Amino acid sequence: MTLKRKINFVMVPAFTAGLWFAVSGTVALAADSDAAFKVAGKVTTMKEVKKANEGEFFEIEKRRYGLIEQAAREAYLEHFWEKQAKSAGKSVAAAKSEYFEKNVKVSSGDVKTTLEQFKDHPQLSKMPKAEQEKQVKEYLKSRKEEEAIEKILDAARKSKDLVILATAPKEPVFSITVTGKDKVRYAAIKDGSDPTAPAGCSGDACPVTIVEYSEFQCPFCARTLPTAEQVMTEYKGKVRWVVRDFPLSFHDRAKPAAIAATCAAQQNKYWQMYKVLFNNQKKLGDSDLEAHAKAAGVDMGRWKDCVKDPKAIDETIDSNIKSGMSLGVNGTPAFFINGRKLSGALAFPEFKRVIEDELNNKKPH
Repeated sequence: MTLKRKINFVMVPAFTAGLWFAVSGTVALAADSDAAFKVAGKVTTMKEVKKANEGEFFEIEKRRYGLIEQAAREAYLEHFWEKQAKSAGKSVAAAKSEYFEKNVKVSSGDVKTTLEQFKDHPQLSKMPKAEQEKQVKEYLKSRKEEEAIEKILDAARKSKDLVILATAPKEPVFSITVTGKDKVRYAAIKDGSDPTAPAGCSGDACPVTIVEYSEFQCPFCARTLPTAEQVMTEYKGKVRWVVRDFPLSFHDRAKPAAIAATCAAQQNKYWQMYKVLFNNQKKLGDSDLEAHAKAAGVDMGRWKDCVKDPKAIDETIDSNIKSGMSLGVNGTPAFFINGRKLSGALAFPEFKRVIEDELNNKKPH
């Protein structure tokens, strides 16, 4: 049994131990030099096991550190709001509400821009205009409140009022080679524009490459679309965004949708199809895919011929799945920013943190 296969059996107890340590502090994590197991008299150390499963072990350590970090954030914010309340002579709830009223503003322009961005969203488009505006305003207010909280925490970290003493896990950086079979874009997906045209940088010359492993039936992948568009808008000319299909076994329409999108890619219509499919995740039947292809503007004859004979596309999808698994991808969406892994439907600040770090590291000193 290889070390890679062995970890599949020990993942759950190892993960549990990591959580227990974070909560109670009574369980010591094994050192790299400690023996992990012995087979036929030969000892395998923790270092060897970790090396063979670097991505998985990092996720365990990251979750453990994340629990500590979250506890620190909550403790500081509790302190901050109590301080605000005392200064204003009000209750914590009143002080918090007053702070957000002063520091969180949603303009009519913000609402209008966001409504335009989400005009094709199936749920939003069915609502009356007044309800659309209400929903969008609440969404924007929530996001701006999150940004305000991040500013509070950033200031606390800079002033040393908030210091996390636990050691952060060492982040692995994976080597990922972009190939000619990958779907690549350099800009946000907008009607009438070509997001595949290089904008400020091209290929490996781009200072930041984001490789996304996702699939069209995954609701969490769809939730990341606004964040992806924000990244490609704010960092246009600096970022290359790559998508690799990673259809999950329990989503029966994910692979047919991936094939349909790749057939559209042969006509340089992948990103149009990508957007349509994510906006219609509950409509991925064969007839639906054909309708989506028409909406994306493909030559239907060529597209149908491609869909009928997907052998080469199947091989590419299988290759993507294997490459993702080798990087520790076990769910979608998963992102690698210059080889640094992020998992889940994350908000823009998480992407920004890593992108800014990478851009700063590439600046000449």
